[in-house]
Amino acid sequence: WPYNFCIGEAQCALASKLLDRIDAINQEKAERYKQFTNSLADHNELKFQKIPVNQGHSYHLMPALYDSTVTNKHRDELIKLLFDEYNIKCVVQYYPLNRYPLFNDRGFGNADCPNTDYFFDNMISFPFHHSLSDGQFNYLIDSVINACSKLRES
Repeated sequence: WPYNFCIGEAQCALASKLLDRIDAINQEKAERYKQFTNSLADHNELKFQKIPVNQGHSYHLMPALYDSTVTNKHRDELIKLLFDEYNIKCVVQYYPLNRYPLFNDRGFGNADCPNTDYFFDNMISFPFHHSLSDGQFNYLIDSVINACSKLRES
């Protein structure tokens, strides 16, 4: 199996210092997540995970379910538009294991996971790392709003 989750001493040293700030970092990411999702509230083609009140979350990623019935456009068209016109790289992350050739070749390809398949086939993950400046983050929000509006109009 192609897994190696070992990290080196340098990564451990850096990570141990980050732990001193983890609560503040997660709070900043939570505030940005709320800002992003609230800014896109009028764009119902994007559905974001609802985080229960008083529940912890690391906000490692910012994925959304793209509902193509709103725009009659495919999620890949939004990804392409954001990259071509706004230089924003969005991705589709975390393939379901049953879709990897490695697992298919070993007989694990016939999985009945309709919700997983639907989400994966329609998900988009926006850039959401902690080091984005306020200007970059606001540019991301404005660009996603503009791109969604363009897809609705075309």
